[in-house]
Amino acid sequence: MSGEFHYSHLDAGGSVLSRVHCQAQKTLGIIDRPIEPQTIAHFIEFAVGTTDLPNGKKTSLELLTKSEATDLLESSPDTDGDPQSIIERVLERVGSLEDGGRLSTVGKNIHAVKSRAWAGMVPLSEQRWKEKGLDKPENFDIAVQHLTAVIAAFEYLNTPIIMENLRDTFNLISAHWGELDAMIHAQDSSRRGVSTRKLWTEFMTAQFEMMTERAHRWVLVHANALRVPLHQQVLAHRPETLQHYDRTQWHLTDRLHTLAEIVALADFTILLPMDGYAGDIPWRRLPQLPFFIPAELRSTELGERGKAYSERLKVLSRRAQAESAIERIQRADGTYRTADPAAIARTTVLQIECQNQVRREVRGEPVEPIPREPWIVRDIARMERPGNEKKAIGFVVYRLTYGQSEEEWAAFRKKLDEHMSDWGRGQTGSSALKPYQKLHWRDGRELGIAEGDIAAARKHYASHYDDPLPLKLVDSPNSTFLAIESASYASYTGNTYTAATDLVLPGDHTGFILAVDGDYDEKEGAHRPDETPGYQGHMRMLGSLIWGELYAMLSYQSAILEDLWPLATEHPNQVYVGPTVPLEIKGWRIQNGMRGMLMRTVSEYAKAKVDGRPWPTTSSATTPTPTPTPASASASASAPETAQPTQPSSPTAPPPETTPDPSRTAAARQNDIRTWISFQYTRWLRSRGQQREAIMAEELIRVPPGQIPDIDTVHRRMVLEGVLDEDELRDAIQRWQNEGHGDGDRDGDGNGEAPDV
Repeated sequence: MSGEFHYSHLDAGGSVLSRVHCQAQKTLGIIDRPIEPQTIAHFIEFAVGTTDLPNGKKTSLELLTKSEATDLLESSPDTDGDPQSIIERVLERVGSLEDGGRLSTVGKNIHAVKSRAWAGMVPLSEQRWKEKGLDKPENFDIAVQHLTAVIAAFEYLNTPIIMENLRDTFNLISAHWGELDAMIHAQDSSRRGVSTRKLWTEFMTAQFEMMTERAHRWVLVHANALRVPLHQQVLAHRPETLQHYDRTQWHLTDRLHTLAEIVALADFTILLPMDGYAGDIPWRRLPQLPFFIPAELRSTELGERGKAYSERLKVLSRRAQAESAIERIQRADGTYRTADPAAIARTTVLQIECQNQVRREVRGEPVEPIPREPWIVRDIARMERPGNEKKAIGFVVYRLTYGQSEEEWAAFRKKLDEHMSDWGRGQTGSSALKPYQKLHWRDGRELGIAEGDIAAARKHYASHYDDPLPLKLVDSPNSTFLAIESASYASYTGNTYTAATDLVLPGDHTGFILAVDGDYDEKEGAHRPDETPGYQGHMRMLGSLIWGELYAMLSYQSAILEDLWPLATEHPNQVYVGPTVPLEIKGWRIQNGMRGMLMRTVSEYAKAKVDGRPWPTTSSATTPTPTPTPASASASASAPETAQPTQPSSPTAPPPETTPDPSRTAAARQNDIRTWISFQYTRWLRSRGQQREAIMAEELIRVPPGQIPDIDTVHRRMVLEGVLDEDELRDAIQRWQNEGHGDGDRDGDGNGEAPDV
């Protein structure tokens, strides 16, 4: 089907900073419509006076009556012989098989950011920013990728063919609104002042303003927040010489330069020109400045704007530096020193001031106040509307785990409530919405639902809740409810689902809850299986994202569970943690690979034990290693540091430092990486008290690549160290086999699970 589209963004190169996001597109591409489909519903709500403009402002234009919107939208004009109604024609233009020429393919990672921006949602909430630790120096590179992800999305929207598709779709829809206007005027001559086309133009202008202002402000605020500690470190550092930058100064100034590049890209990229849009829209209503600026700074072409921005910033920066040097000489401040911390800080401040000026020249003064997230405005208005008897919004939650005492369940509920309520910072108006948010709890035991039976809960939900949600979440066919099963409960009460290594962010491994699609049909499967591979009608989601993301997207009709699923597939526990970036996913993949290696080994051992087969010490095809005698195995267990002289002397000590040898083979270098990763893993496991897993990882360190450890030795070590007894291991293996897990990693995804011992 992709051959029907004129453009695919999957091979786009991107800019220097956004290239990593373009490269990540190849993991999963999806079909994108120029204008998000829910925009039409939101426009109709605005056109009849139910809501204000997307930027929070009110219109001065004459609005449609509700009867005009309901009756005439479903009617067909008599002039062209086309039986399709107005609304059918409009929706077809948004993107369909009948009119697919303006559709495109783009990576799910970029499309997810675009969808959030279109809905006016912050790219990443303040809670998640702090929970992920993106304000910490060690996570600077991941924080940068979250900023550049926004730029990558707007680079996509500013691609010439996408700009053309967006403009043409807007104009085609505008023409259909003109057909509606003709029907209104013909029906009632007193309504000739009504212009749906003008309303459409005003609505989409406000939509683009809201999108760009919110996204740009978010990038700017977080880039500035990352700058502050860097400036402080620059001033606090004392180099040995003031003549040349030392390593620390290069490190700090490189990061400051990266942030300056990000801000520059955001200034001229996060814009949506409206040149050529029906309605004679001036692209940027910018005030005249008291000095000359190049016309190219306000070009509708991204490349031309970027080049003019760079040249303008260079002129202003050099002028500012020259003036600063003259001022320093006049003050007789002494000889200039390149590595003087004060000089470095001053240069950085001058560059920021010059960027601030160029930003005003390109974008004009920032919009104040910043437009609020439309979904919050919309829902608050709905709750405060006269005659609204159901003063609540929320979800039904099924309890599907029953082995807890009342005290344990109460403690869990408290943790869950605290986590779910921790949202809203940076989302203006959230505090006014929180009092309306409610959860409707149902105990599966009382309803006759078996423990963990999602299908039965879905069936009960479908038969008992005709309204999409009894608490009025959304007025659409889609319905979503929540469930607490054993994994959800364990994620809040134990460390089973916490981060297992330093390679992943702890903030991506907090408590989660199961979100279930109430309309999912197990026989039919996913609606778009090629875009949502592996989706089974439910997904795990961090508790802190239930209101600020899941509820927001469902309420504003910007996404459903199936749309979010691809962002969770590579998480070690397949949990949706909000927007992700390539560096985060890289850490997940490494941890998944390590876990898969360990779990496959345990799987093979379990099958051998159940089948009564001896377990081999190695699987080497070239140099067989003799199976250790009981005495040697016991010695290995009691003195592991002598088992392999070529490996680290202690399982809890780092491998020795070595000087790289160019003559060494790639396999040897790969083994060094494997050893280092395994060591990090074992250290983390022991620090968290997971001694059994640590022993398994330590034994993997001791065997050459491609070989497997002696599981009997692993077993003996566990017994000797007091973490396992003979009967416990045997019973665990039998339980595991009886439950159908004997094939280990059956799906081949590296996510097989070990016997619960």
